[in-house]
Amino acid sequence: MEALGFSQVVRVIEGLAERGWPYEVVSLEKPDDLMRVGRVFEIRSRLARAGIGWTALPWSVGGTARDALQNEMALVKVALARAKQGRIGGIHARAYHGGFAALACRVAWGTPYLFDTRSYWFDERLEEGRWFTSPLRLGIARGVEHQLFAQASGVVTLTELQASDVRSGRFGSSRHEVVQCITTCADFEDFVRRPPRQCRRVPESIRGALQGKRVLGLIGSINRSYLVDETLALVRSVLRRDEQAHLLVLSGQSDEYARRLTATGISADRFTLTRADHEAMPEWLSLIDWGMLLLNPDSSAKRASMPTKLAEFLACGVRPVQFGCNSEVSDWVKNTGSGFVLADVRPHTLEAAAERIVTTTLEDEVASRARSLAAPHFSLESGLDKYEHVLTRTFGELRPAALGNRAEIPSRPAT
Repeated sequence: MEALGFSQVVRVIEGLAERGWPYEVVSLEKPDDLMRVGRVFEIRSRLARAGIGWTALPWSVGGTARDALQNEMALVKVALARAKQGRIGGIHARAYHGGFAALACRVAWGTPYLFDTRSYWFDERLEEGRWFTSPLRLGIARGVEHQLFAQASGVVTLTELQASDVRSGRFGSSRHEVVQCITTCADFEDFVRRPPRQCRRVPESIRGALQGKRVLGLIGSINRSYLVDETLALVRSVLRRDEQAHLLVLSGQSDEYARRLTATGISADRFTLTRADHEAMPEWLSLIDWGMLLLNPDSSAKRASMPTKLAEFLACGVRPVQFGCNSEVSDWVKNTGSGFVLADVRPHTLEAAAERIVTTTLEDEVASRARSLAAPHFSLESGLDKYEHVLTRTFGELRPAALGNRAEIPSRPAT
């Protein structure tokens, strides 16, 4: 039910179901999201129309090791029950939590699984100084991590950097050596730049306020991955240089962004704060000229990361301004050529970047070329082709109707 999960799970498995791969989804969802009864119904109905069942488990959101264990045990319990009943022929395990449940099924019932890693989860906790702070805990964690890769019938990564790590034996060898980079999948048929008059899911008042402006876009949560203070310093420099520049922030953390923007000295008439559902995101992005993508610098954990926003920016003609994460992200920004990469985030570099933004003439041909270069790597259609290849190698031709495509379309709930 989160925008990222909807984009990277729902769209993908719908496409795979259309190609004959039967899916049932078990996911952890935030309790507040599950309270949105109408939205739950919409997603359940959409999945059911594709023949996909959905079991939504409440996610304990406290962030402690105990919460993580509680979440994991909920997944494991459901997965083991399905495997014991013989209802599944294989598990597509997304991220480490899904991987742990799949590993349990592999050990208990011999169920094969595809480990779709999405991150270096243990390394992220280490860099945050959480949980694996003793040699004993870290040793146990690394042992489990090696088993995740060793027992998997195939591995999918978000970056070629992580794929290279897996192939080089950082985690031992996968049994069948099926290792494929399938990065964030943007639906290039939906994520396409539209004229403002066609962006009807954006309130008319906001469309009017942004008309004729140089729009800077800042999308997503305030978290450890993003250099929020440096981003706002860059935005302030642009706004100071160009009276027609305006900041559009799409986030569920409007209050915190408003506080930080005010503290940065940006007046309320120079920015717009709102949130957007994922289905409306292509229209919102169509109104943005420059997308801010300043991330924390390279680290061991970030070798596995690829921002979903980068693919969506390139698909919609948004020019990315990028720093950090890893070299692969920077290479894609450089090679597609519509945006640019910062060498660092020191004040004089941010000032130079602001000057470049306000003096660059935006040409449609440049954005179109960037989109064409990005599509073979980032598009949903390309991702589905790669997934189908990996699924076939991992599970064989696991497509008989008896294994799936029986989800029942629910009746609309009473309001």
